[in-house]
Amino acid sequence: MSTLSVIMIVKNEAAMLGECLRGVADIADEVVVGDTGSTDDTAAIAKSFGARVHTVPWENDFARARNRTIELAWGRWLLHLDADEVVDPENAARIREIVDTDTESDAVEVTLANYCNDVRAWRWVASPPGSPYSRHFSGYLPVGLLRLFRNRHGIEYREAVHENITASVRELGGVIRSSSILIHHYGYECGEARRLEKAHFYLDLARRKVAASPEDVKSLHDLAEAALACGETGEAELACRRALGADPAHVGAATALANICLNRGDLDEARALLMSLERAGHTEPHIQTALGATALHRGALDEAERRLRDVCRAHPPAPVAALYLSRVLDYGGDGAGALTVLRDLSARMPALEEAGRRIRALEARQSGEEAYTRGEARAALRCFVAALQEDREDALAHNGAGVALHALGQCAQARDAFMRALQLAPTFSEARQNLEVC
Repeated sequence: MSTLSVIMIVKNEAAMLGECLRGVADIADEVVVGDTGSTDDTAAIAKSFGARVHTVPWENDFARARNRTIELAWGRWLLHLDADEVVDPENAARIREIVDTDTESDAVEVTLANYCNDVRAWRWVASPPGSPYSRHFSGYLPVGLLRLFRNRHGIEYREAVHENITASVRELGGVIRSSSILIHHYGYECGEARRLEKAHFYLDLARRKVAASPEDVKSLHDLAEAALACGETGEAELACRRALGADPAHVGAATALANICLNRGDLDEARALLMSLERAGHTEPHIQTALGATALHRGALDEAERRLRDVCRAHPPAPVAALYLSRVLDYGGDGAGALTVLRDLSARMPALEEAGRRIRALEARQSGEEAYTRGEARAALRCFVAALQEDREDALAHNGAGVALHALGQCAQARDAFMRALQLAPTFSEARQNLEVC
């Protein structure tokens, strides 16, 4: 049988480290922890699980710190884990089987499940129903990473942030094996303040990496993603444009820039970027979903419906595509169809709060429309306001509120409502007509 060393670098991870180490207690022959400056009980917890704890100087370079743990490990195989990651028993058994039986591979790709509720992130997938490892999250972002690899083969980490061994393995001509191993990552459980602190820390490292390699496309794309995580949209856009200047076919940079353009209403550039990817043969669901969203905002409802239905059929439950599809049907006059899509999505993904909010919003708006038809403008307005409290992006609810406000003689507020409707749906002819009447 071969031997496995779990290697980690940590700093102030007392809250999560114990669960991480319990997950590998039965498969690890040793655990090597590089502590980069903890002031809590991290070291004591690690030692309680039998780990060897070494002080590793922090030099603003994750790769350098991880390479130090490689030097300290004696196992024939190495498994890189972070303190906020958990290996469940089934995946632990898969790891141990590879360690004990694989005689050909040099590195193994695993899937890191980054749990979050960000359904609009293009890689997001729903968690299996009833999974105890999804906790309070509705899904995760899957990322393929080389985390299990042979020791003493010259493999090393590269890059100060988003460090990885991929380049090293390929330069050595190593054999890379894919696997079904899933590692659960709970980086979003640290709270909003801690999340922002970490996001800005990574942004600083990403800036340093670009300063050192200003033409490196991966570094520029990493900077764009880090900047977006901190709300620095302008910096993210500049990084995307620089990356695309060096590699016009870079899917990540083009997708990120298209979403930036879409969010600010620059539909022509968003569509041009996405169409260039489609012409290059990229039919990934997130690209088709974004093209559907762009068509929706341009008022091309038939194209939007076609693209979004294709995604929903091929990749159920496809939450983002389903949310956009419901909007397309709603704006096209098929409120019942929109509700059906939302209810099906909610049934498939009960933890998806946006689907529930959109259902309540649509039902409230329909009640408002019925009240207005009965001549009850004030009751109608209450319904439209309730709808908007659930869904601020519903142009039909803004328009309905404007109609009710106008009937009540509140013309200035009605104009504001119609203008908000047009901001959300620039081709919404009824809202434009109502604004002209005001």
